[in-house]
Amino acid sequence: MLDYPSGRKLRPLSLFSGSWTVYLLVLMVFSGGVLAGSFSSAGMDSTKAGELSEYIGDFVESVESVSFESSKMARVAVKNNIIMIISIYVLGLTMIGIPFILTILFTRGFVIGFAVSFLTRDMSLQGLLLTLASVLPHNLLYIPAIYMASVSAVMFAVALWKRNFNSGVAILPRLLSYTGLMLVVVTVAVAAGLVEGYITPYLTKIASVFLSS
Repeated sequence: MLDYPSGRKLRPLSLFSGSWTVYLLVLMVFSGGVLAGSFSSAGMDSTKAGELSEYIGDFVESVESVSFESSKMARVAVKNNIIMIISIYVLGLTMIGIPFILTILFTRGFVIGFAVSFLTRDMSLQGLLLTLASVLPHNLLYIPAIYMASVSAVMFAVALWKRNFNSGVAILPRLLSYTGLMLVVVTVAVAAGLVEGYITPYLTKIASVFLSS
């Protein structure tokens, strides 16, 4: 535990446990992105929707003969996930980073909402199976990781803003806890990248073979 200037104890884990409004805000932004992606998919031009549906159909038909480079896919996924978490971390170190953090989260929600909505709407139960295989596995880890990263970054940015008005707000212990938590989040994001590279493609392949048969 670390001391505030006032003599009170600061428990690292408690730094992120009291601001339920931030948790709610981040959840609403992510949910808004998912809804926006769903609406965008539903309002998609019929020609473009048909082309995308045809592309997915061709993939399902030919996936049995596709050879995945799992190690390369995993490296790319892990790299992208690490870059994303580091970007959120750095944005949290600035008072003006909050809108950018929320934009990143909204965009992620949008992509997921669009993909899930299009697959389930266009392919019904078959699309649901494809969604479970291709979208769900790695996102079971990555979504909680990016959610906690966003919550922590927003809270730290708010603490920096409060510091301007109250010199008694201790920043160093918050920075240490913030950094420690982000290291945990990076670990989870790396695990998500490994799942995306080594597990998701084969689950997708199994689902596609099942659908094409």
